[in-house]
Amino acid sequence: MLNPKTSFLKLFSPSTTSLLLLLLQSFLSSAQDKVHDKNSEHTNKHSIALMLSHTQINEGVNEQGKRQWLSLPSWGINYTYFIDGKWAVGLHSDIIIEDFVVESIGRSSQETIERSYPIATALVGLYKPTKHFSILAGSGMEITKEQNFFLVRFGLEYSYHFHDNWELIANLVNDLKVNGYNSFGIGLGVAHHF
Repeated sequence: MLNPKTSFLKLFSPSTTSLLLLLLQSFLSSAQDKVHDKNSEHTNKHSIALMLSHTQINEGVNEQGKRQWLSLPSWGINYTYFIDGKWAVGLHSDIIIEDFVVESIGRSSQETIERSYPIATALVGLYKPTKHFSILAGSGMEITKEQNFFLVRFGLEYSYHFHDNWELIANLVNDLKVNGYNSFGIGLGVAHHF
């Protein structure tokens, strides 16, 4: 069984936090040199978003071995390339910043799976039917030291342009880990177009 005292604060050591902030600041300062055409929302073809999410898992297992709904904190980094105003492709990644145990779906109902800080990465296609909403679908992998799972991702994003090349993003994504478990995430973040 995993150590229940594992804290997501280990991820935020002073050196790791400083490095992430330095990388983000240098990236944003170089991206701000680009000129933005105010007549077109997607003149800049690239976007990177930092997301703060909660991942919801119905098949969670508590320390007593009983099934329990889990709500786990997670971070996401999404890179998106806009083909035109309606279509885009992206590499969307997130990490759940806790250890947990889940019941396996598609296997014996008694089988449990341990997960340690799983990283899920998916190559997705996005379609934007309206100015603010995008529908996304794709596939990828969830990777941990215990076992990797192929995943299929579906989702919906709402974006609101608030300043020059900046957008506020809210999303709802569902990840089905084949022969593993199902989870969905609710996130809020900020994206920069360059």
